[in-house]
Amino acid sequence: MEGENKKSNALKIIFWIATLGCFIFGYYNTHLGLLTFDAFGSKAGSWFIAFIPFVMVLGGYVAAVQGRKGMLALYLTGEIIFFIFNFSYLYPNYLGRTLIQEETRELKDSLNIYQNRIDSKVNISDEGMKDYLALKDAKKNLKEEIIHREGFGQRATAQLETINRITGRNLSPDRTLGGTIEERAKRWEEYWEPTIDEVINDFITSHLSVNNANVWIEARAYIDSIAPIYNEKLGIILNDKSDVDIDHEAIANNVHINLLDELTVKLDDEIANKVNSVAPNTFTRFNDNKATITFPKTKKLGYFEHALISGKERIGKLDTWGVIILCFFFDLLGPFLFYFYLRKDDSDGYGTDEGAFDKPWWKRIFGLD
Repeated sequence: MEGENKKSNALKIIFWIATLGCFIFGYYNTHLGLLTFDAFGSKAGSWFIAFIPFVMVLGGYVAAVQGRKGMLALYLTGEIIFFIFNFSYLYPNYLGRTLIQEETRELKDSLNIYQNRIDSKVNISDEGMKDYLALKDAKKNLKEEIIHREGFGQRATAQLETINRITGRNLSPDRTLGGTIEERAKRWEEYWEPTIDEVINDFITSHLSVNNANVWIEARAYIDSIAPIYNEKLGIILNDKSDVDIDHEAIANNVHINLLDELTVKLDDEIANKVNSVAPNTFTRFNDNKATITFPKTKKLGYFEHALISGKERIGKLDTWGVIILCFFFDLLGPFLFYFYLRKDDSDGYGTDEGAFDKPWWKRIFGLD
């Protein structure tokens, strides 16, 4: 009845093939997950680095199967390295489009929140807003006319009349501006610019009952100008079903990610920074969180740090767990379960029994009869 306790060689071969397949899967994906480190200044360096945990995994596993159970520690250490770098590669590949669309929704929501918050603070009529924009244009045109068109001619006088009409002031043209561009520019900076700014600020204050009204109304004018444009563009990203190439050069040139970055900069620099300078903590800056990758995080899609940070933040989502389970099965669970069948016991001979060294080396290693 000696043969009844013998394990099936066919099953051993199948389990060894499956186990080696898992190891190769882990090795290859670890190589891909290491590409961003540019080991030894070459993409080929990742093959060499990934080979180290591969040797740990294969050597530790074979030794453990042959009866040296302490070598499971070496195997598990290599498999943990495989798991981490497999996840860092598979996570952005599987969820690239989802991650871009999630950040798109976040930015779209933030754009609308910013707009609503400013609207609630800047309670000005459409007519008042129209007058403010007309004043800005008149100031810009007046500067151009004074400095570059030899002073207060007919066009400059017309711009000044627009400012007087809207604000109810009675500013008179200046006929002694100087004969050179430099002289007129100096006169503009010393007198006309601060005078026009004061007039416009008085106009704003008369319409708004807030401190630093000019900053708020500037923010309102700016966000009103960009909101319709970006809401439309963000909608296009949300409806895009195409795959995302996470090659680093492709990410750097990805039009959707670049658009998110562009909007982030505008919300930070033109809205949050300026409003927060007069009303601290009104808006949160997207790129002011030192604990995470700066927004949009998808600019780092495919990089090791992005996968770990994003995976941690999305740990409660099923699609993140899908990647975790896949890596866990191939890098830990599958080979470990096969180990319980392949490991040496009383019915096996792995090279310690009489005549074992008469077998080929591969039969001794894998415990085949």
